[in-house]
Amino acid sequence: MVSNLLKSPKWLKTVNVVFRRDPTEIRKTLTANGFKLVDNKPDFVICYGGDGTVLFAERKFPKIPKLIIKTSRAWRKYDYSLNKLCDLLAMIKAGDYQIHSEIKLEATAKGEKLVGLNEIQVHPKLPIYAVRFSLSANGKKCDDLIGDGVIIATPFGSTAYYSATGGKSFEKGIGISFNNLHYAKIDSFVVPEDTFVKLIVSRGPAWLLADNNENFVELIEGDTVTVKKSSSAANFIYFP
Repeated sequence: MVSNLLKSPKWLKTVNVVFRRDPTEIRKTLTANGFKLVDNKPDFVICYGGDGTVLFAERKFPKIPKLIIKTSRAWRKYDYSLNKLCDLLAMIKAGDYQIHSEIKLEATAKGEKLVGLNEIQVHPKLPIYAVRFSLSANGKKCDDLIGDGVIIATPFGSTAYYSATGGKSFEKGIGISFNNLHYAKIDSFVVPEDTFVKLIVSRGPAWLLADNNENFVELIEGDTVTVKKSSSAANFIYFP
């Protein structure tokens, strides 16, 4: 993945831990290495868990740099294992790290806004009904589609649900992949990251979703969804 390298790092002294498993070991390691645990306005956040933990942490602490400690297989370039934590903290103290920026997506519908780090989805509200919709992006128009919706993904999210629906991982831009279309075969495609994506629902009901956010927007016939690059970015601690 191509990332934007931000300003030169400093010693990040205060930290919050967002976790799925017991964080006791991590907290002890942090305090033993001179870091202060805080509830608000941390210098950085440790995400201890899987991808869902990272997505939740970005909603709770947007823009704050994240250090990802995986409880499962580490496979993204920002993923690190727990047994490396002491070494990583030492490098943070020494300033031997980088902060990389990844784009997020902003979806608007019915006066409401959702922001996603991995992807924006339009998905059937009821599994027994398909969604009928049209989509336009970067001069490409896809009309009268029927199926289980669409996934609009960032490079960070291109290895997640987007990949499961046939999309290939990409390093720059916005990816669009259709989920189980009826009567049509449209391969996933990638458009420039400044693209304005527009979707019109011609038959619902459907949900507008962002990542694993429990908040959503219910869509019905005639509703319009717009998706674009968010003005807010997600920042990750990276050790080259």
